[in-house]
Amino acid sequence: MRRALIVLSALLFSAVGAKAGVWETTCSGCHNGVVAPTKETLLSKFKTRREFMAAVREAVSKGKMPPGLKYGMAARELFGMAKRGGKQVSPTSSSQGKVTGDPYAKYKRFFEPLPALPPIPADNPLTPEKVQLGKMLYYDPRLSRSKIISCNTCHNLSLGGDDNVKTSLGDHWRTGGRNAPTTLNSGFLRVQFWDGRAPTLEAQAKGPIQAHVEMNSTPEIVVRRLKAIPEYVELFKKAFPGEKDPVTFENVAKAIAAFERTLNTPNSPFQRYLLGDSNALTKEQKEGMALFVKYGCIACHSGPVFSDGRFHKFKWNNDLGRYRVTKNPADKYKFRTPQLLNVAVTAPYFHDGSVNSLEEAVKIMAQKELGKKLTGEEAKKIADFLRSLTGEVPLEARLLPQLPGNNPE
Repeated sequence: MRRALIVLSALLFSAVGAKAGVWETTCSGCHNGVVAPTKETLLSKFKTRREFMAAVREAVSKGKMPPGLKYGMAARELFGMAKRGGKQVSPTSSSQGKVTGDPYAKYKRFFEPLPALPPIPADNPLTPEKVQLGKMLYYDPRLSRSKIISCNTCHNLSLGGDDNVKTSLGDHWRTGGRNAPTTLNSGFLRVQFWDGRAPTLEAQAKGPIQAHVEMNSTPEIVVRRLKAIPEYVELFKKAFPGEKDPVTFENVAKAIAAFERTLNTPNSPFQRYLLGDSNALTKEQKEGMALFVKYGCIACHSGPVFSDGRFHKFKWNNDLGRYRVTKNPADKYKFRTPQLLNVAVTAPYFHDGSVNSLEEAVKIMAQKELGKKLTGEEAKKIADFLRSLTGEVPLEARLLPQLPGNNPE
C-alpha cells in the first residue's frame, strides 16, 4: 500500500496539478498492474474519497508520503467528487463556481466532471487480467465470421470510438442502417444502442458479434476459435480464475465490457474548466455553454457524459427507434439521448448519420426538440462549446496489442 501511494503521489503531481486526467496522461503507463497497482485496484481498495484521504493523511503523518502535495485534487479526479461541509457534492455546485473574473462560472453548477471510472457491476469486477484480455478481443478480427472485422473496425479508438461513416460496413458489405455510437465513456450510459435494447455493456458486446449485418458470427464459432489458440486459453484462465471452463461466450462479453469501462476520456478543456482552470475555455466556448443552459439543452444532455440515458422522440426518418424493441406505440421514433463527450470527432450525427456538420446538428436539435430557431452565430458558439468536450483517449487503449496464435480453422 505504501508503494502504491508513493508512486501515485509522485506521478500525479509531477504534471500540471490543475489539469484533470493526469492519471490517464501521466500515471497509467506505470500503474498498469505490473509496475504499480492500477487505478482500479486503488478504487477497489478505497470505496470513497474520505477513505482515500484518511489513508493519505495517515501515511503523511507517519512520514511515508511527503506533505504539502495536492492529494485532494488526486482524490477529486479519481472519485469525480469534491468534499464540502462533510458531504459529498459535485464540485460544480460548490464554491468552485465562484471564480474571480469569470462571469460564466455560475453555469458550472449545471454540469458534472467525468469520474475516473463508471459504475462497475458486482458480477464483472475489473481486474488487470480481464481488461488486458478484453482489449485483445476488442481488436481481434477472428471473432467475426470473415476474420476481418473486429470491434475496433466500427469503433476505432483512434477515430473517436466510432468509424466516422454514415453507417458501418459489416459482413459481406452489409449495413445496419444506424450510425455506430462511440464506445468511449460508454460505461456511464444507462442503456446501450440507440434503441436501448441492451441494458449493459456485457449484453451490448454480444450483439454486434452475432448480428448478420455486422460480424455475423456465432457463440460456437467464437469459442471454438479461441479454444484453438493456447495463449488465449491461458489468458482466460488468468482473467476468470477458478472457473473450470473459462473460455465461454459469456466471458468474452465480460472481458470486452471490462475493457470498454476503461475507455474514458478525461482532460478535456471543459473538464479542466470544471475543476478550476478558468482559462481552459475560450470566451466563445463559455458563451456557448451559457446558451446550452439557457435554451434547455441541459434538460436531456446532463450528467458526466451529457446524456440522461432516457428516450426522447426524434422523428427524423422512418426509423421507429425504441418501438422496435418494446412494440409500445408510445415509443415510436424515440431514441436514447446520445452522449456528447468527444462529439466533435464522432461525425456524422444522428442515428442515421445523415448530418456531417456539428453546427447544423445543433440547429436541427434546437428546432425539433426545443422549438428554438438558432442564429448561425448561436449555433457556432454552442458547437464551439461542444468541441471543448473532446478529451484524451487512454494511450494504452490505443496501442495495438500483439494478438496470440495462428489463424485457427
